[in-house]
Amino acid sequence: HKPWVDAIRIRCLKCGAFMSRIPDVGNPWLDAGIVAYSTLNYRHDKDLWTQWFPADLICESLPGQFRNWFYSMLAMSTILENRTPFMKCFGHGTVLAEDGREMHKSWGNAIWFDDAVETMGADVMRWMYCSSKHEEDLLFGYKKAEEVKRSFLLPLWNVYSFFITYANIDCWKPGTQPVDLTILDRWLIAKLQVLIEQVTECLENYDVKSATVYLERFVEGLSTWYVRRSRRRFWKSEVSMDKNAGYTTLHQCLITLATLLAPFLPFLSEEIYRNLVYSVKPEAHQSVHLNGWPAPDKGLVDLKLLADMDLAIKVSSLGRAARNKAGIKLRQPLAKAVIASKAETLDRLKQFSELIRDELNVKELGFGNSETILTYSVKLLPEVLGPKYGVLLQKIRDVVAGSDQHSLALRLRGGEDVRLEVSGRVITLLADEVEVEISPKAGYVIVEEEGILVGVNTMISEELQMEGLARDIVRRIQDQRKEAGYNIADTIQVFYEAGVKLSKVFTSWGTYIAAETLAASLENVEPPIGSHIATYKLDGETLKVGLIRYNLR
Repeated sequence: HKPWVDAIRIRCLKCGAFMSRIPDVGNPWLDAGIVAYSTLNYRHDKDLWTQWFPADLICESLPGQFRNWFYSMLAMSTILENRTPFMKCFGHGTVLAEDGREMHKSWGNAIWFDDAVETMGADVMRWMYCSSKHEEDLLFGYKKAEEVKRSFLLPLWNVYSFFITYANIDCWKPGTQPVDLTILDRWLIAKLQVLIEQVTECLENYDVKSATVYLERFVEGLSTWYVRRSRRRFWKSEVSMDKNAGYTTLHQCLITLATLLAPFLPFLSEEIYRNLVYSVKPEAHQSVHLNGWPAPDKGLVDLKLLADMDLAIKVSSLGRAARNKAGIKLRQPLAKAVIASKAETLDRLKQFSELIRDELNVKELGFGNSETILTYSVKLLPEVLGPKYGVLLQKIRDVVAGSDQHSLALRLRGGEDVRLEVSGRVITLLADEVEVEISPKAGYVIVEEEGILVGVNTMISEELQMEGLARDIVRRIQDQRKEAGYNIADTIQVFYEAGVKLSKVFTSWGTYIAAETLAASLENVEPPIGSHIATYKLDGETLKVGLIRYNLR
């Protein structure tokens, strides 16, 4: 560097003259700007240059490069060939620290690349970049990385883990049995074809952000609807055609998803692909990145099924909201839920009755109009009727109160004028002289959205309460199994001490509890020494549970 380099003089080996630093210094971006020509050997191999020029895409930070690299490339190419050196120029915002400031070591907010990769993972970083709004600055940090993991990568990995866990237990191999797809399978496969088309279109238009949105929505539906509503298919001990259809559908979905995710998450997609494809099919490409891009099979896209299933998912969401509004957890079974809407909507939903009923954990699912779950009553408006009828207003109140409120309210709500006999005279009650009050029928809690009402009956019988407690016990034993480090297929023995009510639950629902927890026996004795013991508080009673792996006793 100056000034010390100026003291250095080097003798030329050919002519003997001395060389020293050239005083004039050019901007380094002048050197970088010739990359579209120098790297393609423009001066010596024009055919090669013609084959690859111009570049499809150039991508860099817009604030830092639009006056530097982008400009110097464009200027030099214009001078040499009067052509742009790139087809698409993509500029993004600046990467800042989570506190919104530039990263500086002295400020303590700098994150070094090696530390980020080691702590977050390269795929997490890539998804953060891809899913950000590229026209805005990115606030980069460990909290944001955890959000990305929790909201997208972990649900995706959990679906993959769920599949390989049960496929290994059943020794399932792809293509080993005929497949008879359920309506849920056909929905997922149709949705997958739409996803392929969406992501392909986005990437062809260099819209990476929108592609991540479609991928995240798909994984959310895969995790919270398809797998959630398919779990019991995979939990069955026997390998049936229904279970095989589930395995086949999920296997196909995960492989296609790995291929679509390969440009975004190269390491995670490689892990999924090599395990699901290359490990069982050695003649396949060794890497997901060597595969061709998937093409959608439009013959598998059932638009009506997709729209109808979206409606079923929405109704299920309303039903869960109604339960939440009532303060009743989803594990507690309820007697009935009712969906009220127009006839066309109800007809679309009836094919999914079993799915919705299971999702809402109700014994019965009813369909009808709003009158099925709503009560209508009439409230007179004294500020309107008082001046009109004077002292007769109280008599009118008495007549209305003694009438069929529901029928009267529906007529007035529909705009119909109603004739009433009051103290020997006939009066006409107008629709704008009353207020029709609407409330849920006794025992129901209702949530409404866009003309769809979903109500749940909140009356819990002793039998339903017992079943709810049985489900609570199952959940706690399942969590206890995990804490004990048992494998998912391990058979266990359960020892318990409980109060009167919980003991009755074990007696009445013992078969269910044992089946759900893979328990060979349920013994109402003090948990033995050496068992994995935990104590719980359920419905005001203490429950002490001890577990022993059955084959180790």
